[in-house]
Amino acid sequence: MSKLKKARNLILLLVALLGITILQDYLQSSYQDYAFYFSESLLFNLFWPLIIPVTLILREAFKHSKTPSKWAKRALFVLLATIFHLLLFAFLVHLLSGLFYEQTFRFLGNLSYSLSQDLYKYLLIYTAISLIPFQKSPDSQFPQPIEHPHFLLLSSGKKTEKVPTDSILYLFAATPYVECFTAEKKYLQQGSLKSFAEKLDPAVFVRIHKTTLVNVSKVDSISSRGNGDYDLLLSNGQNLRLSRNFAQDFRSKFEQAPTG
Repeated sequence: MSKLKKARNLILLLVALLGITILQDYLQSSYQDYAFYFSESLLFNLFWPLIIPVTLILREAFKHSKTPSKWAKRALFVLLATIFHLLLFAFLVHLLSGLFYEQTFRFLGNLSYSLSQDLYKYLLIYTAISLIPFQKSPDSQFPQPIEHPHFLLLSSGKKTEKVPTDSILYLFAATPYVECFTAEKKYLQQGSLKSFAEKLDPAVFVRIHKTTLVNVSKVDSISSRGNGDYDLLLSNGQNLRLSRNFAQDFRSKFEQAPTG
């Protein structure tokens, strides 16, 4: 449903509520046998249309809120919406009555009346609204691209070297270490293969076995073993085994990978 259609439906709902509350005022005046004044009933039932601007303003403000708990966020929304609505309604009744009515309803009197008679309505309405999930901001609807490192800091003896990721041929799990191989040397790094897989670009470093990640751009050819597994020939002449369990994912990325 488009935003325009949602807004239209909300306006129609609030107009209907306004009409129902005015009708209720009329029926109550008839039942209790006192005069009914449409203009006053309309003025004090403007409480309902104000829900739209109050909700839109605060939901927009809360869209980028950093409140850690969603329940804390909802509770704060209900509190602020109620206070804002109370003050806005009291001011609006004071302003409109002063401009268009014979009697001016004072701001503090309006505020006191709303607090004593209608506070529960505010709390119930804005609690219900707060339970509607907040719309994500446009930026959050489209995930930002993840920046993968162009180099890793790897240990070589007592030295730590800055190794470009595009020079790495493959990584092998040797618990509790990971062996990182380039064409020139091997680096032994403490950690898990999973931690490296999460850090490196998954379109480049592809799992070919539960213990091995390979730089797909360093693979020159792939040949079947006839049993579902494959042999990969790397650019340095080394062969690695590709397990059948990872073959489909590897082949899809191998077809798209540039040569290294």
